Amino acid sequence: MTSSLPLSLYILVVSDNAESLAVLQTLVLACGHKVRTAQSGSDALAQVQTHEPDLIVLDLQGPELDGFEFTRQLRLQHDDRLLQVVLITPSQGDDPVILALQSGADDCLRRPVNAALLGAKLRQFSGVQALQSRLARLAQRQLDIIDNITDSVITLDLNGNVEDMNSRAHELFDHRPHFDHVLPWNGGDCQSLLGVPLTELLTQRECSVHRVDGSLMVVDVSYKEWREQGGVRYTLVLRDLTERRAVELMQNEFLATVSHELRTPLTAVLGSLGLLAGGAAGTLPAAAMQLTSVAQRNGKRLSRLIDDILDLTQIRSDQFVLHLRQQPVGPLLQEALAASQAYASTLSVHLEAIGINDHGDTELQLDTDRFLQVMANLLSNAIKHSPKGEVVQLRLMMTASALCISVIDRGPGIDPAFRSQLFKQFSKGEGGDQGGQPNSGMGLYISRLLIERMGGEIAAAPAVAQQSAGATFSVTLPMAHRSTLKALTA
Repeated sequence: MTSSLPLSLYILVVSDNAESLAVLQTLVLACGHKVRTAQSGSDALAQVQTHEPDLIVLDLQGPELDGFEFTRQLRLQHDDRLLQVVLITPSQGDDPVILALQSGADDCLRRPVNAALLGAKLRQFSGVQALQSRLARLAQRQLDIIDNITDSVITLDLNGNVEDMNSRAHELFDHRPHFDHVLPWNGGDCQSLLGVPLTELLTQRECSVHRVDGSLMVVDVSYKEWREQGGVRYTLVLRDLTERRAVELMQNEFLATVSHELRTPLTAVLGSLGLLAGGAAGTLPAAAMQLTSVAQRNGKRLSRLIDDILDLTQIRSDQFVLHLRQQPVGPLLQEALAASQAYASTLSVHLEAIGINDHGDTELQLDTDRFLQVMANLLSNAIKHSPKGEVVQLRLMMTASALCISVIDRGPGIDPAFRSQLFKQFSKGEGGDQGGQPNSGMGLYISRLLIERMGGEIAAAPAVAQQSAGATFSVTLPMAHRSTLKALTA
C-alpha cells in the first residue's frame, strides 16, 4: 500500500504587524512551503485575485480590516474556489475561535504561534489539498470525456428540468452563447430546450427535437435513470439520425430502381421459358427440358428476391401505409392454411389448426394482405423444414390483452448460433432453400417489420429441453379495448 507525499503549498501570509509577519513567514518556510506576504487586508484580497494561493495564514488586527471581516469578504468574493484559511486569534477565551469559524475560517491558531502545531496543521491541509486536487482531476477527466462524446448528453431532474449537458448538446440546442458546466442551466425544462416533453423522451425510441436555429432533427433516444441525494435524475443520450436517414433513403432508392429495372427483362425471360416448356417452339429434347426447368426455377427465385426487395423499400419508406381494419382473425388464418395446402401436399406435410374455432371470432386491427403475407412466410418455412409425414400446427391462443398465433414444426430446429440473426435482413440458416422454395433471406425480416407496424411482436420460442427438434414462431397481436374499437370503427 502506497501513500502520496503531502503537496508543497503556495501560502499567503498576511499580517499588519511587521514582526508577526516575519515570524509567520519563517515558520511557513521552515515547513517546506512557498510563501508570499501581504501587510494589509486589501493587499491580500488583491493577491488572492491574481496569484490564487492554496492557503492563507491570517493575523489581522485592524484598524483597516480585521481577520474576521477579511475572511467574510474573501468568502463573498471567491465562493466558487476551495481556498483554506487559518486565522490567528488572541490567546484568551473561546469566543474569538467561534467568531473566526463563523466568519468562514477553516481553522484557528492562538498567539503566540506554536511552530510544531503550525507544521502539523499545514501537513494536514497539504494532505487534504492533494486529495482535493486528485478528485478535481478525476471530475475534470469525466467532464472532458462527456464533452468529447459526439452525441448529445443531457441530464434532467424528475420534472424534466435541465441540470447539465455536454458541449455537443450546447452546440445544437442551447441558446446561451457561452457554456460552463459549473453554472446551472436556467433555461427551464426539456420542453424549452428541445421542444419535447419529458414523457415523450422517456417513452419514444425516436423523437423529432428542435435545434437552436428552430430546425427539426430526428434523434435516437436512450436514457438511464439514477438517483442523487434521494432525487431522481435522467441522463439522456440523443443520437442524430440525419445522416443515417439520408443513407437509408439513398439505399432504398437504389434498391427500388435496380429492382424495377430487373423486373421488366426478367418477366420477358420467364415468359419465354414458359413458352419453351409448353412446346411453343416445338417439342424439346429431354436434356433441353431439364435445362429449361433449371432456368425457370432460378428465374422464379430471382423474381421472389426482387419482390422482397420492393417490399422492403416500401415498408421502410415514410410513404408506406397499412390499410388497417377491425376484422375477425379466424377467417384470415383459415385462408392462410388453404393457400399453403398445395405446397404442403407436394412435400407430404400435414397442416393442423388448433384453437381457431375457439378464438377465431376475436377481432384485431389488421392489414389483410400484409397479415396473410406474414402467415404465408411462417407456414412455408415450417413446411419446408418438416420431414415427410410430419404435421405443421397453426395454433391460436388468447391472453387477457392479446392473441398469440404460433406456427409449430417438427423439423431440425433452429441452430443456437443462428438464433440471434433470425429476424435480420439477408439472414439464411443452413438448408435455407430446402424443399425447392426460393429463399431470399428477407422473409422473417419483412415479417417482423410488418407485425411491428401492426402493433405486435414476432419471436422464435426458446428450444424446449425435452424436444430435440422443431421450431415455434409466434406472432402476438394486441386486442383493442372495447371503447377504442368503437372509436376505430366509427
